[in-house]
Amino acid sequence: MKKTLIKEILIKSTCDDGRLFIESSADQNEGSELYTHLSKGHKVISSKYFIKLGDDQEIFIPVSNIIELLPDRTGVVVIYKEHPSKFSEATSYPWFFKYPNNAAVYNADGSLRFQIELTDNLESSLYIESFAQESIEHPDKNSVTINSTTNPIYSFYTLFVVDPDSPQLIETDQQIRR
Repeated sequence: MKKTLIKEILIKSTCDDGRLFIESSADQNEGSELYTHLSKGHKVISSKYFIKLGDDQEIFIPVSNIIELLPDRTGVVVIYKEHPSKFSEATSYPWFFKYPNNAAVYNADGSLRFQIELTDNLESSLYIESFAQESIEHPDKNSVTINSTTNPIYSFYTLFVVDPDSPQLIETDQQIRR
């Protein structure tokens, strides 16, 4: 069975003067005209995310969060903050997950593959904070960092990786500086 693959993630932002900017994960290393426009005093009034498939079909995803493509291009990982972001249209399951299990893997068609399980203790102060550099131990997987709402800030993060086939994070022996 052939898997549906993602070509890129698109962010379509509309500014207060009506101008539309489209940013792509495929050219994320290029400078953004949007930031130049914003430096002139304009504001973003709408920001929508789309998964663009290999056949150029675009699938709207109702969040405006930290999103990263899975290395095999069969889905995306989304990390949610404590509250839905300003431009997110979804504020509940399956498009929003609160701390501590505040991330999920979605398939290329936008359906939920699974919620990532950081802990079984829903009162835990831990949460998934952000994506990180790839792990030396697992260079073929997305890496994330964990933080705590109650503990002091430490100088280093322990790196965890996302297994695209399991809701459990994999802890590595690698640490990175904050």
